[in-house]
Amino acid sequence: MASHRTTARAFLLLLLAGIFAGTAKAASVPDVTAFPVVGNVFYIDDFGAPRHQGAHEGNDIMSLRHQPAVAFESGRVEKWASPKGAVPSCMLVLHGKSGMTYWYIHLNNDVTNGNDNDGGCRKAYAPGLENGQHVRRGQLVAFVGDSGDANGIQPHLHFEVHTAKGKPIDPYEYLGRATPLLFPRPQAGLGDLTLKLKGTKVVAKTGSTITVQTKRIVVSPLGLNYVNVRKVNLAVPPEALVERKATGGRVGTTDLTSARIGERARVTTTTFSPSWRKQRARAGALAVAKVLLLG
Repeated sequence: MASHRTTARAFLLLLLAGIFAGTAKAASVPDVTAFPVVGNVFYIDDFGAPRHQGAHEGNDIMSLRHQPAVAFESGRVEKWASPKGAVPSCMLVLHGKSGMTYWYIHLNNDVTNGNDNDGGCRKAYAPGLENGQHVRRGQLVAFVGDSGDANGIQPHLHFEVHTAKGKPIDPYEYLGRATPLLFPRPQAGLGDLTLKLKGTKVVAKTGSTITVQTKRIVVSPLGLNYVNVRKVNLAVPPEALVERKATGGRVGTTDLTSARIGERARVTTTTFSPSWRKQRARAGALAVAKVLLLG
């Protein structure tokens, strides 16, 4: 990271010395955590790698612009932006309930899918997220980008883990143990969710279940639309609507037995209350409201 990191460290030290001083006790990363980026990523153990400003103090999680970033564990958040440099750096600090602290750096500052730099840091964070707000594990907190000194390179999340005394430690082991999620959790009070699984292919089926490989997830009413390629097993209740797109655009009602392995489909879930089990997409945790078979 460039010179803005020095300012960021000063900011963190002030926080640790102030309202979060009570967390400076024996702490460790929890056994159960949420992987901080939802969707497909690539990362290596680049902690300690040489950089022009010194040793790298986190892991770079390579991703896509606007992919959701979620709370690694429950805790309280601080939003922060550095005005220094040609492109401001947008970041978030998560003060975990465990006493550990996590840094999310290079958050999104773009309005479009291109590198326009027109969003400022208002496009970096989950809508409605406030400074000092309590968040739950797996809750939407921010969006991946390339702000700051990452401007113009592959969007990614620079993720750091700090002890209660502020010492950075290698995140790699903890990222490897973290749980990848199908979707982010909304903040408390926002109600139930519905998912649309788009660009899917049928992988397997039984009389009451269907397994698909997803490509893109749309989360309502959060307005999220992001890439997440993974297999998901869903329950298909008797009242689920199964349709097939016919020649000329007509849609005919059918049943699950007509689904062919490898064919394309579009799946809409029932509306549900989000939970950790549903976020992990455990087999049968989500139920189908509608399946459109596309051939």
